Amino acid sequence: MESKLKIPREMLMNIDFINTVNGGMSEPSIKLDKGSDGFEVVVKIPGIEVEDLQLEVVKGKRNSNNLKLFHLLPIFSQENLPDEEQWKTIRFINTFVIPDGVDIDNISARYDDGRRQLVLFLPFGDEQGDYHRKVDIERW
Repeated sequence: MESKLKIPREMLMNIDFINTVNGGMSEPSIKLDKGSDGFEVVVKIPGIEVEDLQLEVVKGKRNSNNLKLFHLLPIFSQENLPDEEQWKTIRFINTFVIPDGVDIDNISARYDDGRRQLVLFLPFGDEQGDYHRKVDIERW
Protein backbone atom coordinates (compact mmCIF):
# COMPACT_ATOMS: atom_id res chain seq x y z
CA MET A 1 0.00 0.00 0.00
CA GLU A 2 1.39 3.37 -1.01
CA SER A 3 1.35 6.21 1.49
CA LYS A 4 -0.52 9.34 0.44
CA LEU A 5 1.62 11.43 2.75
CA LYS A 6 4.49 13.03 0.86
CA ILE A 7 7.35 14.21 3.09
CA PRO A 8 10.14 16.20 1.45
CA ARG A 9 13.48 14.38 1.38
CA GLU A 10 15.25 17.38 3.02
CA MET A 11 12.91 17.13 5.98
CA LEU A 12 13.59 13.44 6.46
CA MET A 13 17.34 14.06 6.38
CA ASN A 14 17.18 16.54 9.26
CA ILE A 15 17.89 14.42 12.34
CA ASP A 16 16.54 16.98 14.80
CA PHE A 17 13.34 17.84 12.93
CA ILE A 18 10.92 15.79 15.03
CA ASN A 19 12.54 16.99 18.24
CA THR A 20 12.25 20.67 17.34
CA VAL A 21 8.83 20.78 15.62
CA ASN A 22 6.93 21.45 18.84
CA GLY A 23 9.50 23.63 20.58
CA GLY A 24 12.00 20.96 21.61
CA MET A 25 15.76 21.38 21.65
CA SER A 26 18.05 20.20 18.89
CA GLU A 27 20.87 17.91 19.95
CA PRO A 28 24.51 18.87 19.50
CA SER A 29 26.86 17.06 17.17
CA ILE A 30 30.26 16.36 18.74
CA LYS A 31 33.44 15.15 17.03
CA LEU A 32 36.70 14.40 18.87
CA ASP A 33 40.10 14.07 17.19
CA LYS A 34 43.46 13.37 18.82
CA GLY A 35 46.40 15.06 17.15
CA SER A 36 50.11 15.27 17.93
CA ASP A 37 49.67 18.53 19.91
CA GLY A 38 46.41 17.75 21.71
CA PHE A 39 42.73 17.01 21.32
CA GLU A 40 40.37 18.95 19.04
CA VAL A 41 36.66 18.85 19.80
CA VAL A 42 34.22 20.19 17.19
CA VAL A 43 30.71 20.94 18.47
CA LYS A 44 27.77 21.94 16.27
CA ILE A 45 24.86 23.33 18.27
CA PRO A 46 21.93 24.24 15.99
CA GLY A 47 19.69 27.06 17.15
CA ILE A 48 22.02 28.44 19.83
CA GLU A 49 23.91 31.68 19.34
CA VAL A 50 27.59 31.83 20.31
CA GLU A 51 26.89 34.75 22.67
CA ASP A 52 24.69 32.44 24.77
CA LEU A 53 27.35 29.73 25.20
CA GLN A 54 29.39 29.30 28.35
CA LEU A 55 32.45 27.05 28.70
CA GLU A 56 34.18 26.27 31.99
CA VAL A 57 37.07 24.06 33.05
CA VAL A 58 36.64 22.41 36.45
CA LYS A 59 39.42 20.38 38.02
CA GLY A 60 38.73 19.11 41.49
CA LYS A 61 39.27 16.26 43.88
CA ARG A 62 39.43 12.59 42.88
CA ASN A 63 40.79 13.42 39.41
CA SER A 64 37.47 14.86 38.25
CA ASN A 65 38.70 16.99 35.36
CA ASN A 66 35.75 18.34 33.39
CA LEU A 67 35.02 20.78 30.60
CA LYS A 68 31.41 21.99 30.92
CA LEU A 69 29.63 23.46 27.90
CA PHE A 70 26.25 25.05 28.62
CA HIS A 71 23.96 27.97 27.86
CA LEU A 72 21.34 29.91 29.79
CA LEU A 73 17.68 29.66 28.81
CA PRO A 74 15.07 32.22 29.87
CA ILE A 75 12.44 30.57 32.07
CA PHE A 76 9.61 32.85 30.96
CA SER A 77 9.16 35.26 28.09
CA GLN A 78 10.37 38.51 29.65
CA GLU A 79 10.83 40.83 26.71
CA ASN A 80 10.59 44.10 28.67
CA LEU A 81 13.22 43.26 31.29
CA PRO A 82 16.96 43.92 30.99
CA ASP A 83 19.04 40.78 30.38
CA GLU A 84 20.54 40.76 33.89
CA GLU A 85 17.05 40.75 35.49
CA GLN A 86 15.64 37.84 33.49
CA TRP A 87 15.20 34.48 35.20
CA LYS A 88 17.26 31.83 33.49
CA THR A 89 18.06 28.15 33.87
CA ILE A 90 21.14 26.25 32.77
CA ARG A 91 20.96 23.77 29.92
CA PHE A 92 24.05 21.62 29.79
CA ILE A 93 25.05 20.78 26.26
CA ASN A 94 27.80 18.41 27.33
CA THR A 95 30.28 17.71 30.09
CA PHE A 96 33.55 16.43 28.70
CA VAL A 97 36.00 14.47 30.83
CA ILE A 98 39.42 16.04 30.33
CA PRO A 99 41.98 13.30 29.75
CA ASP A 100 45.14 13.14 31.86
CA GLY A 101 48.04 15.03 30.36
CA VAL A 102 46.02 18.00 29.04
CA ASP A 103 47.38 21.49 29.81
CA ILE A 104 44.28 22.99 31.40
CA ASP A 105 45.70 26.55 31.43
CA ASN A 106 45.89 26.59 27.64
CA ILE A 107 42.53 25.08 26.68
CA SER A 108 41.03 27.37 24.05
CA ALA A 109 37.73 27.76 22.23
CA ARG A 110 36.77 29.59 19.08
CA TYR A 111 33.57 29.81 17.09
CA ASP A 112 33.68 29.47 13.31
CA ASP A 113 30.87 31.70 11.97
CA GLY A 114 31.16 30.24 8.47
CA ARG A 115 30.62 26.64 9.56
CA ARG A 116 28.55 27.56 12.65
CA GLN A 117 30.59 25.32 14.92
CA LEU A 118 32.54 25.62 18.14
CA VAL A 119 36.12 24.32 18.05
CA LEU A 120 37.79 23.44 21.36
CA PHE A 121 41.51 22.72 21.58
CA LEU A 122 42.91 20.78 24.54
CA PRO A 123 46.73 20.88 24.27
CA PHE A 124 48.94 18.25 25.89
CA GLY A 125 50.83 19.22 29.08
CA ASP A 126 50.99 18.41 32.80
CA GLU A 127 48.58 19.93 35.35
CA GLN A 128 48.16 19.07 39.03
CA GLY A 129 45.87 20.30 41.87
CA ASP A 130 42.42 21.89 42.08
CA TYR A 131 41.42 24.14 39.21
CA HIS A 132 38.42 26.10 37.90
CA ARG A 133 38.41 28.72 35.16
CA LYS A 134 36.08 30.15 32.53
CA VAL A 135 37.16 29.73 28.89
CA ASP A 136 36.45 32.68 26.58
CA ILE A 137 35.00 31.78 23.17
CA GLU A 138 36.56 33.76 20.33
CA ARG A 139 34.73 34.45 17.05
CA TRP A 140 36.50 34.12 13.70
